[in-house]
Amino acid sequence: MRFLVFLLSVGLFAQGPFALKNGDRVVFYGDSITDQRLYTTFAETFVVTRFPDLNVTFIHSGWGGDRVSGGGGGNIKTRLDRDVIAYKPTVVTIMLGMNDGRYRAFDQEIYDVYTSGYASMVAMLKQALPGVRIVAIRPSPFDEVTRPPRSTGAYNPVLIRFGDYLQDLAAKEGLGIADLNTDLVKVLEKANATDPTLAQQILPDRVHPGASGHLIMAGSLLKAWNAPALVSAVEIDAAAGRVVSARNTNVSGLSDQLAWTQMDSALPMPVDLNDPVTGLAVKSSDFAQALNQQPLKVTGLAGGHYAVRIEGRQAGVFTADQLASGVNLAMLDTPMRNQAFDVHALTLQHGNVHNARWRTLQVPLDKYQPTKLAPAMASLDALDDELIAKQHAAAKPIARRYELVSVPAEMSAIPSGFTPIYNAKDLTGWHISQVNHHGNTAAWKSEDGVITGTQDKPGNGGILLTDKRYKNFEFYIEVNPDWGCDSGIFLRSTEKGEAYQVLLDSRDGGEIGGVYGERLKGVKTYVPPHWRDHWKQGQWNSIRGRIEGTTPRIQVWMNGAKITDWTDTVNHAADGAEDGMFAVQVHGGTQIWKQGGYQRFRNIAIRELP
Repeated sequence: MRFLVFLLSVGLFAQGPFALKNGDRVVFYGDSITDQRLYTTFAETFVVTRFPDLNVTFIHSGWGGDRVSGGGGGNIKTRLDRDVIAYKPTVVTIMLGMNDGRYRAFDQEIYDVYTSGYASMVAMLKQALPGVRIVAIRPSPFDEVTRPPRSTGAYNPVLIRFGDYLQDLAAKEGLGIADLNTDLVKVLEKANATDPTLAQQILPDRVHPGASGHLIMAGSLLKAWNAPALVSAVEIDAAAGRVVSARNTNVSGLSDQLAWTQMDSALPMPVDLNDPVTGLAVKSSDFAQALNQQPLKVTGLAGGHYAVRIEGRQAGVFTADQLASGVNLAMLDTPMRNQAFDVHALTLQHGNVHNARWRTLQVPLDKYQPTKLAPAMASLDALDDELIAKQHAAAKPIARRYELVSVPAEMSAIPSGFTPIYNAKDLTGWHISQVNHHGNTAAWKSEDGVITGTQDKPGNGGILLTDKRYKNFEFYIEVNPDWGCDSGIFLRSTEKGEAYQVLLDSRDGGEIGGVYGERLKGVKTYVPPHWRDHWKQGQWNSIRGRIEGTTPRIQVWMNGAKITDWTDTVNHAADGAEDGMFAVQVHGGTQIWKQGGYQRFRNIAIRELP
């Protein structure tokens, strides 16, 4: 698995003060691109998670189709009075221009309307809000990188020219300036060179970016605000058993076993690298380097591979040399990143509440002035305030337990964020069923990081179960069976082995990666049609799966390829159970198991889901 590894350099985190201050109220103003509430909510979540003690609030006031003259939400005076000035903001960002240019080649008359209209907006805001800090945003791009310019001529140069005007206006009027065009164009160029098809999804309709494009634009705004790259930085000398340095965090209780407690003062930005478009966009940008750095550096380690585990979850496996250079935890699946995702979910929810209050009640009902309108809006405002309070509370730092564990190199394949449930040494945390209908074979062994299972006497199979029960979860396991042996991966299993089973039938006519109801009545077996295209006989194969829901949905990936997406008709689990143990199987009987054959399992890990 590939991880972000970097060398620490002098001055990497050096910079001036952040632009936002305690008590600021920010209004994001613009057209449909702002109305998408994506770059704005990404920016909000960054501020809340990076500065959990900073009291800053955000209002999202974009309206699709807007120009400097206004639009569907009213003329510019109505829009500014109702949707900006009424909130008494201390900071206002303005991104307009995409619609103002009329999607045509440069036209001087259109340009003059834009420049005079923008200057008038700035004057109106300054007059109504003395001391307001205005950030002029250069318009985001029209995609002419992943697709050729239209027959009517290139349009992004028009937007760049509008942006050049804003640069001059900012210098003249003392405005802030943010460029949401240049960075995204560079990302499109680099992404297009890597994967042209995927790159088109960064800006799917050439105008409105998807989430990945908005993340890059949020980064551009945050860099204009002088946002810090640093989440936290820790350096440990393993040989001396001491903490060399800790920035923006508190490290305590470092033990000889290289375990410690860490209380960071900030959270990383939640970036969904499992989304392929976001992964491509981030890889094609400087987002991680410029805005999301959480370095852990450990020197003095003996050679080998080490798992970094936080609250038991494996962030990644690294060599001693990689740890000595430093690894960036911010871009990995960690409890801190998941906490930040929880914060972002609240960012979206409170934004949705405000948008409903504004666009469903305030604007359409204003002309009718119903008597219940004001209390209804006040109720939604109170709900919005409550969600904002929860958002800030969710961003507060939490002490996390770290450990550095020497592991076999093969464990680097375990996905980031999963908790190993097999320690690669012994069967601690597992037990052999004594009541399974396949038998109670005692021939389960842990050797050289591998669990092997076979019949201890002809016909006597059985299952090896976890002591712990799981409900909704993902699992990762690597398997290498002898051909002729039937086995399975049991999900939500009882002690008897009544379970949903992911098939591992390694025989002529067998099936691997499908779903079967082991002693469950009414489960219709599913066999993926193309599993043989992905299976590597006689080699280690990775199986990643996911089970969730009261009526279970099971998905399976084989060696990275999705082969199964199956949902039951009802919950057929024994007694309607919604959880159970995880288990692996040696099939019983003499006709369905190759005598002397083995099933092998390694790198077994689970990521529990909400």
